Amino acid sequence: MPLFNKKFEAKPIPVRQGRCNIGHPVVTEDLDDFRQISLTLGNKELRFADGIWMHSVRKGDVDDMLRLNKKFRALEEENNMCNLKIEVMLDLLAEHATELNELKPKEK
Repeated sequence: MPLFNKKFEAKPIPVRQGRCNIGHPVVTEDLDDFRQISLTLGNKELRFADGIWMHSVRKGDVDDMLRLNKKFRALEEENNMCNLKIEVMLDLLAEHATELNELKPKEK
Protein backbone atom coordinates (compact mmCIF):
# COMPACT_ATOMS: atom_id res chain seq x y z
CA MET A 1 0.00 0.00 0.00
CA PRO A 2 1.59 3.29 -1.09
CA LEU A 3 2.02 6.04 1.45
CA PHE A 4 0.28 8.71 -0.63
CA ASN A 5 -2.80 7.67 -2.51
CA LYS A 6 -4.25 9.47 -5.49
CA LYS A 7 -6.99 10.91 -3.34
CA PHE A 8 -4.48 13.50 -2.04
CA GLU A 9 -3.55 14.76 -5.52
CA ALA A 10 -4.87 18.18 -6.56
CA LYS A 11 -7.71 18.07 -9.02
CA PRO A 12 -7.38 20.17 -12.17
CA ILE A 13 -9.20 23.50 -11.97
CA PRO A 14 -11.63 24.07 -14.84
CA VAL A 15 -11.02 27.07 -17.09
CA ARG A 16 -13.15 30.11 -16.23
CA GLN A 17 -15.60 31.23 -18.80
CA GLY A 18 -16.48 34.87 -19.41
CA ARG A 19 -19.08 36.08 -16.98
CA CYS A 20 -22.13 37.80 -18.27
CA ASN A 21 -24.59 39.90 -16.31
CA ILE A 22 -27.77 38.29 -17.47
CA GLY A 23 -30.60 39.43 -15.28
CA HIS A 24 -28.61 42.34 -13.81
CA PRO A 25 -29.05 45.95 -14.90
CA VAL A 26 -26.25 47.63 -16.82
CA VAL A 27 -24.34 50.26 -14.82
CA THR A 28 -25.12 53.66 -16.33
CA GLU A 29 -23.74 55.90 -13.60
CA ASP A 30 -21.26 58.53 -14.68
CA LEU A 31 -18.04 58.38 -12.66
CA ASP A 32 -17.52 62.14 -13.07
CA ASP A 33 -20.31 62.65 -10.54
CA PHE A 34 -18.16 60.99 -7.88
CA ARG A 35 -15.00 62.97 -8.68
CA GLN A 36 -16.49 66.22 -7.40
CA ILE A 37 -16.83 65.59 -3.67
CA SER A 38 -18.05 68.49 -1.59
CA LEU A 39 -18.69 68.86 2.12
CA THR A 40 -20.80 71.61 3.63
CA LEU A 41 -20.22 72.48 7.27
CA GLY A 42 -22.37 75.35 8.41
CA ASN A 43 -21.75 78.20 6.00
CA LYS A 44 -18.44 76.83 4.69
CA GLU A 45 -18.08 74.48 1.75
CA LEU A 46 -15.06 72.27 1.21
CA ARG A 47 -14.30 70.51 -2.06
CA PHE A 48 -11.94 67.58 -2.50
CA ALA A 49 -9.83 68.01 -5.61
CA ASP A 50 -6.41 66.76 -6.62
CA GLY A 51 -5.89 65.00 -3.30
CA ILE A 52 -6.55 67.97 -1.00
CA TRP A 53 -9.55 69.68 0.56
CA MET A 54 -10.07 73.26 -0.64
CA HIS A 55 -12.30 75.97 0.74
CA SER A 56 -14.49 77.35 -2.02
CA VAL A 57 -17.46 79.65 -2.33
CA ARG A 58 -18.58 78.45 -5.75
CA LYS A 59 -17.90 75.38 -7.89
CA GLY A 60 -15.61 77.22 -10.33
CA ASP A 61 -13.17 78.13 -7.54
CA VAL A 62 -11.82 74.60 -7.34
CA ASP A 63 -11.31 74.43 -11.10
CA ASP A 64 -9.50 77.78 -10.97
CA MET A 65 -7.29 76.54 -8.12
CA LEU A 66 -6.40 73.36 -10.02
CA ARG A 67 -5.62 75.36 -13.16
CA LEU A 68 -3.48 77.80 -11.20
CA ASN A 69 -1.64 74.96 -9.41
CA LYS A 70 -0.82 73.33 -12.76
CA LYS A 71 0.37 76.66 -14.16
CA PHE A 72 2.44 77.25 -11.00
CA ARG A 73 4.12 73.84 -11.37
CA ALA A 74 4.86 74.53 -15.04
CA LEU A 75 6.37 77.92 -14.19
CA GLU A 76 8.48 76.36 -11.43
CA GLU A 77 9.83 73.80 -13.90
CA GLU A 78 10.59 76.56 -16.40
CA ASN A 79 12.35 78.57 -13.67
CA ASN A 80 14.44 75.55 -12.69
CA MET A 81 15.40 75.02 -16.33
CA CYS A 82 16.43 78.66 -16.70
CA ASN A 83 18.52 78.46 -13.52
CA LEU A 84 20.22 75.35 -14.86
CA LYS A 85 20.97 77.09 -18.17
CA ILE A 86 22.43 80.08 -16.32
CA GLU A 87 24.70 77.79 -14.28
CA VAL A 88 25.93 76.04 -17.42
CA MET A 89 26.58 79.39 -19.14
CA LEU A 90 28.51 80.67 -16.09
CA ASP A 91 30.60 77.48 -16.05
CA LEU A 92 31.39 77.91 -19.75
CA LEU A 93 32.25 81.57 -19.19
CA ALA A 94 34.56 80.72 -16.28
CA GLU A 95 36.26 78.02 -18.31
CA HIS A 96 36.75 80.35 -21.27
CA ALA A 97 38.09 83.14 -19.00
CA THR A 98 40.68 80.80 -17.47
CA GLU A 99 41.78 79.69 -20.94
CA LEU A 100 42.19 83.35 -21.97
CA ASN A 101 44.17 84.13 -18.81
CA GLU A 102 46.52 81.24 -19.55
CA LEU A 103 47.13 82.52 -23.09
CA LYS A 104 47.76 86.19 -22.12
CA PRO A 105 51.18 85.74 -20.43
CA LYS A 106 52.47 83.80 -23.43
CA GLU A 107 51.66 86.69 -25.79
CA LYS A 108 53.73 89.26 -23.79
